[in-house]
Amino acid sequence: MIASLKRGALFLLPLAFACIAVSCAGSSREAYTPEAEESFVSRAMSDWVSPEEEQRESWQQYQFALQAMEDEDWLVARHHLDLALKKLVEENYDPVFSIQARPGDSLYRRDMPRKLIAALDELYPQILSMGQDASVYVRYEFEESGLENLDEPPLDSAEREEIESFLDTLNRAEFTLPVEFNERVMQEIQYLTTRAHDFTEASLSRKTAFDEMLYAKIDSMEMPRDLIFLSLVESGYKIKAYSRAKAAGLWQFIPATGKRYGLYQDFWIDMRRNPELSTVAAMRYLRRLYEEFGDWLMAMAAYNCGEGCVRRRIRELKEDTLWDSTKAITYWDLKLPKETMHYVPRILAAMTIGHYPEHYGMNVEKKELPAYDTVTVVEFMPLDDVAKAAGVDTRTIQELNLELNRWCTPPKEVGYVVRIPEGTRDSFLVAYEKMDKKSWSRWQYHKVKSGENLGKISRQYGVSVRDIQQANHLKNTRIRQGQTLMIPLPASAISKSESKTSTKKTASTSSAGKSSRRSYQVRSGDNLGSIARKFGVSVSNLQTWNGIDGTSIRAGQTLFVEKPVEKKEKTPDPVTAPKKAEPDNKPAEKKVEKKAATTDDFVRHTVQSGESLWDISRTYGVTIEQIVEWNKKKSTKVKAGEVLKIRPNR
Repeated sequence: MIASLKRGALFLLPLAFACIAVSCAGSSREAYTPEAEESFVSRAMSDWVSPEEEQRESWQQYQFALQAMEDEDWLVARHHLDLALKKLVEENYDPVFSIQARPGDSLYRRDMPRKLIAALDELYPQILSMGQDASVYVRYEFEESGLENLDEPPLDSAEREEIESFLDTLNRAEFTLPVEFNERVMQEIQYLTTRAHDFTEASLSRKTAFDEMLYAKIDSMEMPRDLIFLSLVESGYKIKAYSRAKAAGLWQFIPATGKRYGLYQDFWIDMRRNPELSTVAAMRYLRRLYEEFGDWLMAMAAYNCGEGCVRRRIRELKEDTLWDSTKAITYWDLKLPKETMHYVPRILAAMTIGHYPEHYGMNVEKKELPAYDTVTVVEFMPLDDVAKAAGVDTRTIQELNLELNRWCTPPKEVGYVVRIPEGTRDSFLVAYEKMDKKSWSRWQYHKVKSGENLGKISRQYGVSVRDIQQANHLKNTRIRQGQTLMIPLPASAISKSESKTSTKKTASTSSAGKSSRRSYQVRSGDNLGSIARKFGVSVSNLQTWNGIDGTSIRAGQTLFVEKPVEKKEKTPDPVTAPKKAEPDNKPAEKKVEKKAATTDDFVRHTVQSGESLWDISRTYGVTIEQIVEWNKKKSTKVKAGEVLKIRPNR
């Protein structure tokens, strides 16, 4: 990016150096601020420009960069800042944006370079701190060839005749989507086979690797098979495809819609990049849209621009006095946003080409996804350790597990299923058994609130300020409101007072001397997840060992944090032994027996603040869809205090 700044924006350099000089001078005089300050992104997002300037591509790309920075998606932010800079340079030479044509542009030209330099100042320390992550493994691919050209010239007579002559020979019954070979579809066929020939050819080649899985999922849900070509236009069958609207995966779900259809996303994982789950989610969404509009083309249009947009355009057409109310409204009658006007015809064009690739000069090469085995690992395992145990490089593990956002398995999981290369399972398990899992850190991510400082946060998690600084590559103790911090929680990271308490509890035994159990007294702010992480056990085990239904615990409560170990000792003759010789811990044993006997029954779970259905499903070993079905919920949203009925699967 720095090189592009030198090459393409020489007129910005004096201003850039001035800004950097001011920035450096300011940092040398800055006093230590103990509390979090308003973030750069919050301040930048509050900037105002005129409605005319909002239409500039440089401004739009800058806004996308700010959104990515807010999400701490630094690689995405870098991509959009690159584009913002490029567009700003292009606009400088565009007569449409000349000072004569738009006098107000002089202020924009003066201020925008400063904003970009400030964003770069904020961004690059984060990029550098990523180390190998930034250079070796890029989470996203930004190619948007499937939809980037929306203003193709009309077909000339020779082009139209060539395309029509072949289409006239086709039997439309071969297709599972309703197709109309009109001017719009033919224009998209021309585009995909000429200007976007390489994109189309590469996409159809990638499609072969997913065919078996995609068709199986589509067939199982009794959906039109040719919906598979929607993914060509959306992503070119790239799992890492990412759009400026923050859509991701084969089917390009935006975050909100992905969550609505069970594709969980957080700091650690993004299930939109899981091809199997995202395909099921896409088919469920398309089926719902079809049920509403009764037409597959309108369903696909709604997939692109939103069902609200399609509803509104249908209503407007019905209210138009010139519209024949006796005529059924189809997709072809609607005046939709420009992208959607091209979107559906382009899918139909891709479908036609996909059925007859040889005719259109497409050299489709057969691809295969790498075969894999799966293993379940304990919460938080670094991917480089997974790679070592499997005897492969880290990049291989990352490519097999593209839904993972970070360099480890999610720390809040009680167990995570990881894909490893086929044939490495046995050697992995041998190496995994020998690993000292308690030496791995447990991690939590913490979003900085107003008034917090590193000292307060370190006390909250029982770790040192220095540990937090090192984990987040902080050169000083300054943090900002809204910033996300990685908090290292090693299994041994128990405060001295807790260690003393734990030692006392460990030494204590029942009066009968039959068992020894390590215990922990619950403190304010604890939950089962945090306690499980602290002692390197699972939430499910804590529930079983303590006879807990649900996840509710209270401050002062004593929990067993190790599995009871019965000690063998000589017992009196059972015939003559008096009843009072029964162990004092018999009631606790009954609790465990009762728990084991009722695992097929429903339990009541009270939703805690910050919990999601994903968290709850992992706690009980069930799926999100099961919880939704058991509770007859219409969505996956839950709120604190809500009581859910769950049948644990332990």
